[in-house]
Amino acid sequence: MPAAARASKPVDARRRLIEATAKIMRDDGYAAATSRRIAAEAGVKQALVYYYFPTMDDLFVEVLRTGAEASLERMRAALTDDDPLRALWQVNSDSRLTGLYTEFMALANHRKAVGAELKAYAERVRDIETAAVTVALRADGIDLREYPPMAISMLIAQTARSLCNESAIGVTAGHDELRAFVNRLLTLLRAASSSVDSSAD
Repeated sequence: MPAAARASKPVDARRRLIEATAKIMRDDGYAAATSRRIAAEAGVKQALVYYYFPTMDDLFVEVLRTGAEASLERMRAALTDDDPLRALWQVNSDSRLTGLYTEFMALANHRKAVGAELKAYAERVRDIETAAVTVALRADGIDLREYPPMAISMLIAQTARSLCNESAIGVTAGHDELRAFVNRLLTLLRAASSSVDSSAD
């Protein structure tokens, strides 16, 4: 076997274990993510799980970090949109992302290492979201005392995530009305910025 192929195999096996764990957590919940199930899903021997990750905490933390970095990149890209508030709503309405995040929230109740990593990630997300909302509102001439950026970003993000979490268990009552209401609010904020621009002319 060529040296390059041998060198790529460990990296590939490690990546497959991370991807398999994330898939199992999304599909069946964190409790289903056992070393045996993960190894089978990744197509490797069970011993390799502990070769790359000495404990299951190490594996879960790495899955969280990998997903977090990808999510942060998507979020940074989305928040450079012409309408960052609506982009923030759309990013947090992605049930694939919120579903895995919910599993990590539940797992964090039982594993301190995961809880610490999740806290660090959540704080980074909140900082990015708040900064983007601050820039957007300030650029649009919105009064930041009347519309505190952190409150606005949390209302948008938490509402979107809550709808995803409820949809995942089949609860949809009021969802259409709430989405329509949020859309009206986002439109009103854009309209408020337009009136500020026209009054400055």
